[in-house]
Amino acid sequence: MTTRARLLLAVAALSLGGCGLYKWQKPGADDTAFKADSGSCQQVQNPDGYAACMQGRGWTLN
Repeated sequence: MTTRARLLLAVAALSLGGCGLYKWQKPGADDTAFKADSGSCQQVQNPDGYAACMQGRGWTLN
């Protein structure tokens, strides 16, 4: 294996290692509730952004 191939493999492995570490959670809420709140927060033009909207609706990023 060439040095370049090893480097690309290492970068790919490190990049994928960070996937899925965080998830929005809210006690008692299911995927349907998440999709509804997430969709609403994506449409709101909030200066604080999506995360502030979700936190305002009781969601935490864990």
